[in-house]
Amino acid sequence: MAYSRKSIENPSDRKQLEMGEARELYCTYVLTGKKVLTAERLEKIEKIYGKGSVERIRHYMTQLKNGEIT
Repeated sequence: MAYSRKSIENPSDRKQLEMGEARELYCTYVLTGKKVLTAERLEKIEKIYGKGSVERIRHYMTQLKNGEIT
């Protein structure tokens, strides 16, 4: 059997991690006023959390901005 670095993810854990990432990015944006979703950051997020994660994190950031989640 070949060794694989790809971990078997628990989707519920991924959601929590993505929401945490969104909170971190949103708070950084609010405090600094600078763009936080740079090309390098987007690439890193996609690599860590998988395909479609950037859109989900942007959605969570929008919900934070609108006060829908805390």
